[in-house]
Amino acid sequence: MAATSPDGHKWSQAQTRRLIRFRADNEPRFLKSKASAKQQWQALISELELEGKVSSQQVSKKWENLKKRYKELKTGKSGAGTDAGEVTATNWQYYEDMHEVLGARPCMDPPLLVDAGAEEEDIPTTMDTVEPTPSPSSSSSPPPPKRRKSDPFMDFLEKESMKEEERHRETQHNTERFLSLFERLLEKM
Repeated sequence: MAATSPDGHKWSQAQTRRLIRFRADNEPRFLKSKASAKQQWQALISELELEGKVSSQQVSKKWENLKKRYKELKTGKSGAGTDAGEVTATNWQYYEDMHEVLGARPCMDPPLLVDAGAEEEDIPTTMDTVEPTPSPSSSSSPPPPKRRKSDPFMDFLEKESMKEEERHRETQHNTERFLSLFERLLEKM
């Protein structure tokens, strides 16, 4: 089945597959600039003998639509079924072609995914890292809580928390010192 562009041109499977392969083979040229990308699309239009039938902008849009469909199918829709015969990764005719081109890219297959809602015993929550504030008479602060995994955000929050506790201790110390001096001044009067 051929896809129809807005101007009425029907893309054949062979043309679409050639577009996918052409885009992959010329990746560096497409990344240079918009003008360079436009030149590449014009070269494909000439190769496929589509002059006057499609513009470089329409070919670019076709590529973007193919990428969008691939991304949708690769990630899948949560809870979506195929009872209505909708297109899936297993039955979309261009999925393998697109996967060959885009599948290994970091934007398509990130090296690490973190589920923020996952509960693991070795990943502390903010409640796990809260320590009671020491009394003013205590001169040393408690050691920071230890975590098994390094998390830059949690490290930042802990450092900021420790700085805030230190500022609080300094303020308490200065307040006590002021009150002591004030009491001495009153005694001398």
